[in-house]
Amino acid sequence: MHGIGTEWLDAGLPTPSFFEQINKGYLIAYALNGYFGTQNGFKYLNDIIARFLITFRDERASRLSYPPTITDKSIYSGKIYKLRELQQLKSLKSKNYTPERANSFEDHTFWAIKLYCEDLIREQGIVSAHQLEEFAYSNFEKERSTLRAKCRSIWNYYERKDWQINSYIKKPQGEVMATRQEHIKQVNENRIIKNRNKIKAIIDDIFLQDQIKLKNGKYKIGAIAELTGIHRETVSKHLKEMGLI
Repeated sequence: MHGIGTEWLDAGLPTPSFFEQINKGYLIAYALNGYFGTQNGFKYLNDIIARFLITFRDERASRLSYPPTITDKSIYSGKIYKLRELQQLKSLKSKNYTPERANSFEDHTFWAIKLYCEDLIREQGIVSAHQLEEFAYSNFEKERSTLRAKCRSIWNYYERKDWQINSYIKKPQGEVMATRQEHIKQVNENRIIKNRNKIKAIIDDIFLQDQIKLKNGKYKIGAIAELTGIHRETVSKHLKEMGLI
């Protein structure tokens, strides 16, 4: 975030677990003691993230989806906090915060989908609306039409930004198309590598040999497809390329 580096003190928060000064501001992070693998835990974690962003909105705080890299310039306290120690974060219902757009922090569902979309952009470049809808349907108990509208709104927003998260970059149409084609190519290449690794892991598993091989030593394409969740034609193609059929 931007600022002089002590804004967390003004907010009444404890010393961050991680601090590092950077050119455009600084990074802070808090290690939390809790389990967020459940649906409710995931929602609560997004709630905490939103509270951080609201608390430090004047410092133009942004969320990072990956853990910070500790360098010689880093200050790492090793402190792990319980959630009650972060109660000084501003409430999502704070009267001091007036949302101006539909993607306000008060719309928990919208914000969670938006953060998820940004994670996907960092991971794969271009995101499909279907990916956002699958995430929304799995995590929120709302009408599908409502969730679909939120997903489409978020998808359209980042599609117009050419999948840039932090800033809008106006590019010539030809350059935009070339960039998208590069993204799509990279996504497809990543999918191929991921599928190949899944198949290889199955065929290398000594405990699955009876399930995936016939008595004559040939591989059961259907069995491998079922175990990996990959279409049988794709499995067949990879096995041929690997010289196994």
